[in-house]
Amino acid sequence: MDAGGTGSSRVIETRMRGAGLRVTRPRLAVYALLRDLGGHHSADEVLRLLQGRRIAMSRASVFNVLNDLTGAGLVMLCDAGPGRTLYEAFDHWHHHFVCRQCQRILDVPCTQGEKPCLHPELPGPGYLIDEAQVIFRGLCPACREAQRDS
Repeated sequence: MDAGGTGSSRVIETRMRGAGLRVTRPRLAVYALLRDLGGHHSADEVLRLLQGRRIAMSRASVFNVLNDLTGAGLVMLCDAGPGRTLYEAFDHWHHHFVCRQCQRILDVPCTQGEKPCLHPELPGPGYLIDEAQVIFRGLCPACREAQRDS
């Protein structure tokens, strides 16, 4: 995160305010880290990486910030199936491909471009669907090749 509120810090602050969040140091630190890293990370990874940047934050604070950023639509839960919850900063709605063998996670563009992208038939009126996450599962090219070679 750059110091003094210039450059990418200003962009991050603007996005937070636009999402209705108060800009705080913990939120800036977590969101900037996720944007810098890209990919999908657990709360414990975020905590460890913040500590590596010499940013002191408790585990509970990291979870609270991730919850705030997710609720504001700045961070997405990467629902990759059972196991640890993964988070990512995102600029566009998308889905995920998860390799069954190596567990690699790949972003997959949403064909509709925004949520909810699916509108199922439900058993009656009154349901409000605000999100649909699709998880594609299979084998990545490297695992397919390894499987063919064995």
